[in-house]
Amino acid sequence: KQALETFHLSLGKTQEENWWQDFFERNTWIFGYGLKYQILKSVQSQPQYGGRNVTGKGTEKGDFLLRTEADVKFTVLVEIKRPDSPILGSKPYRNGAWQLGEDLTGGVSQLQANCRRWEVEGSQTEQNRETLQHEKIYTVHPKGVLVIGTTTQLNDIAKRNTFELFRRSITNPEIITFDELYERAKFIVEHADNAP
Repeated sequence: KQALETFHLSLGKTQEENWWQDFFERNTWIFGYGLKYQILKSVQSQPQYGGRNVTGKGTEKGDFLLRTEADVKFTVLVEIKRPDSPILGSKPYRNGAWQLGEDLTGGVSQLQANCRRWEVEGSQTEQNRETLQHEKIYTVHPKGVLVIGTTTQLNDIAKRNTFELFRRSITNPEIITFDELYERAKFIVEHADNAP
């Protein structure tokens, strides 16, 4: 309940991405039910997905590497932006269509690249593969989850339509706003209180 209250109060503040990273790391239960009714558990916070070249530069680092929960588990990559990250641009593109925000399109591109890098490189290194397979964790076209912005930014029909049509047309990553994630966390807390 205390974490839920902190989550709610922080939605109205300007917190850096690192603050949100730490908050979700301390409260992994928020992602625990998954976003499509799969139980998710943490594998590693701020994982290295691969990409290092011979000079030691170029590594791809993410916010969270999660896994589904079942007998056989699959990796899920999570990227956290900020509640005040603009999900739309500053003006309409055309009548009825709004510009997409740079943080939204950049976050989608970043997560798609990270999912690909993790699938073909990071999960295939000998040590990572051995560790993960020992726990029955596999990587097959990993799902990505992008947490960004709030729905309060969608204050007219063109903005709402543009955002929802965009995110429904994307198969990976799944895009969820901070206030939607908060409502999920609230649901978890309320139902945990009512559990027998």
